[in-house]
Amino acid sequence: MTENTKKRTKTVTKKATNRRSTAKNGSSKNSSKEMILPLITLRALIITPNSKLQITAARDSSIAAFSYAQEQDEHNVAVFCQLNEADEKPEFKDLHKTGVICKLLSMTQKDANTHQCLISGFERIKLIEIIDDENVPFRKARIQVLDEEVQSDKDVADTLSVLKSCLQYAIDSSDKTSRALIEDSVPKHLISSILEESSLSKLTDTLTQILKLDTQTKYMLLSSLNSVERGRILISALNGYSYKSELENRIIDLAKKSMEKNQKEYFLAEQLKAIKKELGVSVSEDDDVQAFMTRNEELKAPEYVHKRIEREIRKLNSMSINSSEYSVVRNYIDCLLSLPWFDCSEVNHDLKKAKEVLDRDHYGLTKVKDKILEYLAVQSRADRLHGPIICLMGPPGIGKTSLGKSIAEATGRKFVRVALGGVNDEAEIRGHRRTYIGALPGRIISNMAKVGVNNPLFLLDEIDKVVSSVHGDPSAALLEVLDPEQNSTFEDNYVEIDYDLSNVMFVTTANSYNIPGPLLDRMEIIDLSSYTEDEKFHIAKEHLFPKQLRLANVGEKEITIADDVLLHLIRYYTHEAGVRELERTLTEIIRKTIKDLMIENPKAKKLKATHVTIEDIHRMLGPEKYDFTSKLKESKVGIVNGLSWSTLGGDILQLEAVANEGKGKHQLTGKLGDVMKESISTAITVVRTLSKDLHLNQDFFETCDLHVHVPEGAVPKDGPSAGVGMVTAVVSALTGNPVRSDVAMTGEITLRGDVLPIGGLKEKLLAAMRGGIKTVMIPKENEKDLWDIPPVVQEKMTIKPVSRIEDVLKTALEHDPYTFMPTTSWLLKDKKQPSKGSRKKKEDSMNIVL
Repeated sequence: MTENTKKRTKTVTKKATNRRSTAKNGSSKNSSKEMILPLITLRALIITPNSKLQITAARDSSIAAFSYAQEQDEHNVAVFCQLNEADEKPEFKDLHKTGVICKLLSMTQKDANTHQCLISGFERIKLIEIIDDENVPFRKARIQVLDEEVQSDKDVADTLSVLKSCLQYAIDSSDKTSRALIEDSVPKHLISSILEESSLSKLTDTLTQILKLDTQTKYMLLSSLNSVERGRILISALNGYSYKSELENRIIDLAKKSMEKNQKEYFLAEQLKAIKKELGVSVSEDDDVQAFMTRNEELKAPEYVHKRIEREIRKLNSMSINSSEYSVVRNYIDCLLSLPWFDCSEVNHDLKKAKEVLDRDHYGLTKVKDKILEYLAVQSRADRLHGPIICLMGPPGIGKTSLGKSIAEATGRKFVRVALGGVNDEAEIRGHRRTYIGALPGRIISNMAKVGVNNPLFLLDEIDKVVSSVHGDPSAALLEVLDPEQNSTFEDNYVEIDYDLSNVMFVTTANSYNIPGPLLDRMEIIDLSSYTEDEKFHIAKEHLFPKQLRLANVGEKEITIADDVLLHLIRYYTHEAGVRELERTLTEIIRKTIKDLMIENPKAKKLKATHVTIEDIHRMLGPEKYDFTSKLKESKVGIVNGLSWSTLGGDILQLEAVANEGKGKHQLTGKLGDVMKESISTAITVVRTLSKDLHLNQDFFETCDLHVHVPEGAVPKDGPSAGVGMVTAVVSALTGNPVRSDVAMTGEITLRGDVLPIGGLKEKLLAAMRGGIKTVMIPKENEKDLWDIPPVVQEKMTIKPVSRIEDVLKTALEHDPYTFMPTTSWLLKDKKQPSKGSRKKKEDSMNIVL
């Protein structure tokens, strides 16, 4: 700060002092003069004249302003309140226009960033403008001092007397209740001194500072220059406080009287019960007891159930309604009366109708539907359910849960679904014992009470997701539920009596065989494999697309989609075993189409007929998300079309091998699992066994480095079924004999060259057909599984069962591997072409060795 500025500020301060001195002597002619002081803005705090306030200064500008004031003779600052607490640097419009000149009494550094400041207010001021001075790190305020308005002595005296009386009454009321009148920081001895204050102006300013008033009221009091007006505002506030305190006292008294009355009524009621009991008068006229007795008489249930209910009703009758046991016994009786002991729904035995329902709701799944109809046929001939429980096993999204609903509709049974995913408490199945607070029956019994019949179709969803914990093993509790020999006497811990579940048709679903052995043994597994591309197409065309149009209230002719567009969606925008992602994609297309049409013509009642094309798909959904692996475009050395499968379906997996001169090192890449690595090692050993017939040097493995790679290195791969493909790839790499691009293969290989069976045959053949493969070699032992392959697959491809690796090599390689001379001369055993006779002799000797 410059020296001139300091002198000018001292001069202004001295003038302000002279002005205040004149004002105290009764003159106000200088009150309109302006002055400039450092600006301090407060958040949610108000200080009044004749009061002190301790604040924490954290803003750099505030600390600088206080530091500057501390250096001046009078230590004065201009203090104003912010309209918004969140403002870091409030402008003129962001401040209350009435403030106070405060004197800085002390300033102590609290920590590195904050200071504790004690200030004392002594005059009201009006904010004229905010001055930004580049020479100082704080802002200044141009202010005008405001003088009190002169009031008559009588008004001042009367207001002062009434205000003190109201204050004393409010303090007395505050002592009787929990309501606080005065700020907690105000010491008690100060209250008595406040009541002795003789100046109305000082008293109103002090009360404004210490009373718990809302910020708006406090600012109203600060802005007022009329002490009588301030006194009246405070009188009104104190009277309101006293009224609320009296009301609170009255409510407390009423609550005490009500509690005493309830205790008295309870005591008299217990006495009346005891008197009636001594006189032999029945005390069972309670509404609950009468209702339970009537329901028990109408209930169709075994005799032991009626006896148990009657015993519980007698127990309830002897209890007080205020007893903690009353609600426990009442809920137990209500549970027993709600269970369907003999009530059942009529079961439909019409297999033709059942078949129509299954075909209507689900496309394909022929094998699954046949098994279900066989099951229903046997049930229609028997009085009671017999045989194992159905378990629908398959990947997510293929319709297991909806298939359970269709079975319920086909048989005319009511449908109940219980989700078992994540259940880790045995009590969820078998219920809690009634000794526990808040005990409830298990999910089986509670859902039986909800459905109201004893022969529903009960779907236990995601049974493979049940986990054991410290609370027990839910799968162990399910053993009794799903065993036809035991579930006729199922006992829930809450019900405590036998309940017959033998009429219930249980159906379970699972994604994997990760089910405890004893539980798995009680179920008949029906495998639902992933949908074929053709099945997905028909499901989308006949079910999903019309369903989404109905949900969007759109006519079938308003938005149409071509067959090739549906196939494009299935191939390039979904990658799943089921159809959930496909349904979401179709929904998105319909939404976007409706949006575009309504934007184009918002007033139209009907949508303009629109045909969705592949170009529309790309515009709505963006670039293609997925791609399936196609066959090789041309025959290449060392690359084989293998086949893989997962829960998402099948795919072509290209296997690559490269041979280079080296020291016999083998390198395996592609994030391969242990089983697959062992399969490759076995394949290399088989090739070494065949080296003589393939015209390879028998010690080629000592001078040749092999690198076997499976593309898409970030994707984990495992399993033994790539064995024959690995043998073919290595033979091709060593001999230079190209592998046919239209041939794919799958099968596990043994050290003696035998081809062993594999899994996922259906998914692999579907992937081969989709990828343009013409010939697929499968293990001979998998030939029995071809009956489950769709006819269209067998028509479009040649499926060749093989049992020996020699058959695989003859079919897969471009040239006969036993007559073809290797192009890798450094591995060649004999450069002369062998004769056919010697070739046959070697083959025979080879067969003998193997």
